[in-house]
Amino acid sequence: AISTAKWTGVRLSHLLEAAGLENALEAQEKKGLDHVRFYSLDGLMASIGIEKAVSPYGDVIVAYEMNGEILPRDHGYPLRVIVPGYGGIRNVKWVNRIELHQEEAEGPWQRGLNYKILPPGVTDASQVRIEDMPSMSEGSLYSGITEMQPSNFAKNAQPGDRVVMKVRGWAWAGGGRKIVRVDLTGDDAKSWTSAELKEGSDQRPGRAWAWTFWEAEVPALVKEDMSVEIACKSIDQAFNVQPESCDHVWNVRGLGNNSWF
Repeated sequence: AISTAKWTGVRLSHLLEAAGLENALEAQEKKGLDHVRFYSLDGLMASIGIEKAVSPYGDVIVAYEMNGEILPRDHGYPLRVIVPGYGGIRNVKWVNRIELHQEEAEGPWQRGLNYKILPPGVTDASQVRIEDMPSMSEGSLYSGITEMQPSNFAKNAQPGDRVVMKVRGWAWAGGGRKIVRVDLTGDDAKSWTSAELKEGSDQRPGRAWAWTFWEAEVPALVKEDMSVEIACKSIDQAFNVQPESCDHVWNVRGLGNNSWF
């Protein structure tokens, strides 16, 4: 799940400190408390590593407001966890208990198949030891096109002609990694145009939790059916790049596909 809202709450690190956690590093190394578990009123259980939970740059909060209003029931009233840069399942709603623990949360949403990306050669989950595979936590790298209009699409354009398309969209990387570039192609990757990064491009590296919007004018090749096709790919501050095809990230569960849009 990828979304952007304004959340208000208390830092999880402050809450843990008030509950008696004096030294997170010592608790981890001497007591083995590697995980922070979240329990929901609906029975869901999920967890994150203590490193993310207590980092002053991790910005994990227990939220009670969304967009300046009391947290709506559908979004987790009265309390929910916000773990920016992580998959939606770690942002547990309707929280009624938080616990430091030596092991990750139990249940299918943490230890089961629901959020485990199997290797591409596996077509039957019984072929692998699910318990040995990590669950999805920090998000990958994604982008999308939200608007595409012709800039100079001539009425007499013919197949093989090049036209200019005005294109807008968004990009986002997990873990707070800042989007540094979005590239687009209108001729099956024979040429590329870099977009202008707009709102969200001024986020701090390592804490870029929200979408980055972009826009570009892209030369596109007119196809035989008089259509044009635009593809986009984003690049983050670690210079990770979206793969061209889902063939490179295929898994039987269909999770984590972040190929070109």
